[in-house]
Amino acid sequence: MKMNEIFTETPTKAVPELALVGGGERPKRVILLIEGEIVGDNKGDEASEEHGRELMLHSLTSLGTARIVPDEIILLHDGVRLILPESECYPCWKSILDREIVVKACNETLFYLGKIPEDPRIICEDMADLLEDLLTADNVVCL
Repeated sequence: MKMNEIFTETPTKAVPELALVGGGERPKRVILLIEGEIVGDNKGDEASEEHGRELMLHSLTSLGTARIVPDEIILLHDGVRLILPESECYPCWKSILDREIVVKACNETLFYLGKIPEDPRIICEDMADLLEDLLTADNVVCL
């Protein structure tokens, strides 16, 4: 038997895209967009804000072990603060980055805050490039 001949006498053609997922589906590119430090809308009370912070912490912690994860995480505006050492979510990023999930932070926000990420695996990009990523994604999930 020669390569490319699987159980037949004729050459077999593999289509990599289909071989990865089966059923004729193609892999989708999913981006998780985080624009704030909390999940949900802060209604102006401490309880709502505290609960939103807990939800964010639980969400990011779960990405370290979740079965399904996004291809990229994009951090904009106050969401960029989550990658800074003073954030209680900061320890979550190591396990997320170890899973080879691409994490991108907005350059303009980092410049505004006067900060740079401590982990060199976090990609700093201009807003225009992040917008292009969002516009070309198959799915964008906002947290």
